[in-house]
Amino acid sequence: MRIEPALRIALIYAVLSLIYIFTSDWIVGHFAADSSAGVVQTAKGAVFVSLSAIVIYVLIRAELKKQEWLREVAMRTQRLEAIGQISTMMAHDFNNMLMVLLGSLELSEDTLPPEHPARAHLAIAMNAAEKAGGLTHRMLVFSRQGHLPTQSVDVNQSARELAPLLNLAAGENVLLQCNLSEGLPPVMAQPGKFENILLNLIINARDAMPKGGDVVLETAAERVESQLSDGQWTVPPGDYVTVLVRDTGHGMSKQIMKRITEPFFTTKPVGKGTGLGLTTLRDSMQAWQSHLMITSSGGLGTTIKMYLTPADLEDPASVKEKTPAMTAGSNGETILLVENVSDVRSTVTDQLKSLGYDVRSAASVPEAQEVLRGGCKINLLLSDIILDRDKTGVALAKLARSADKTLKIVLMSGYADPVLTSEMTSFAELGWLAKPFDRATLNRELRKLLD
Repeated sequence: MRIEPALRIALIYAVLSLIYIFTSDWIVGHFAADSSAGVVQTAKGAVFVSLSAIVIYVLIRAELKKQEWLREVAMRTQRLEAIGQISTMMAHDFNNMLMVLLGSLELSEDTLPPEHPARAHLAIAMNAAEKAGGLTHRMLVFSRQGHLPTQSVDVNQSARELAPLLNLAAGENVLLQCNLSEGLPPVMAQPGKFENILLNLIINARDAMPKGGDVVLETAAERVESQLSDGQWTVPPGDYVTVLVRDTGHGMSKQIMKRITEPFFTTKPVGKGTGLGLTTLRDSMQAWQSHLMITSSGGLGTTIKMYLTPADLEDPASVKEKTPAMTAGSNGETILLVENVSDVRSTVTDQLKSLGYDVRSAASVPEAQEVLRGGCKINLLLSDIILDRDKTGVALAKLARSADKTLKIVLMSGYADPVLTSEMTSFAELGWLAKPFDRATLNRELRKLLD
């Protein structure tokens, strides 16, 4: 049972007062002479009043500090939620723009002869659009809430793909050196969260070296023969893939080391840090059944070492599904495309037509319902999730499936990978596309259901 602050202060004060009264009475009774008893009692009362004032001041000041800290934590949480919401909306809109850009580039390439010099420029532009899509995906993974599935991750590949962003985060005064051991097995992790952890560790290392310094990012395979422990961190025996980040910064004292994983605890100035980076790292290690070791001392830098559990390659759930390349286009099927953004709708329509599909398009749920009631046989519904203000692609999918039990459905969105609701998990023949996607990915997802 949680005691409210006022009652807690009153109880503490009452206990201290009783202790003082009984102790002082015992001392007066044993040591004070009869002639001086009155003076002693007066002095005892004065001391009691003075000590009471001090105790009340200390207790109330401590309670006010705690309340101030709680308010600050609440404000930080609200700011983080606001940042996450803004990031999500921006990334969603940006993914729609990338969808138009990528699709238009592919369609433009179709109009050029095989040896046309503009093809090289189009390929560069498409590659840049795909990389931009990867960046927005990282923004969405950073900002979204909910569970991210654990899967097989190649730590070296993640580090290489993230290298430009890591160098940018390190800044001009910091030399980032990557020592990646080859031939490492994949580990069990969440790709987006692992990349965010790496980025946060590099930023922390940079901030610990305001005048510049060196940061080393290392990966290796390591066998722990006997349990490692320094009192705060423990690593049991086993085979691990280790990821180490070491800096030459100012380091941390023992007192700070004891608090570094506390939520919202940070040594950075106000506005420079959230105090959630190492908390997220610790929680992720626990979720991934992996371990962490942090060593640091004042003036000698900090070393953060992750002991990641290798993936069980015999377990099909731990390895990414490898989708075979499907180049065959339409077999005469009719697709109903539902997309409320006109440019995206036009681009995806042209992509589908270039693959040989017969396309019916709609900009809203009512328009889509009109098409479904029109008598034309629709083989597959391809719908964005965010449509009308009060109706979504999920709602449309339910309506369409209730009318035609054999209808295949593919949902798409500019948000992060979907967390399917309980009512959607019962859907059969359901596919998913994350924007931006290219024409080959679109066709593979369609053929996976239609074939």
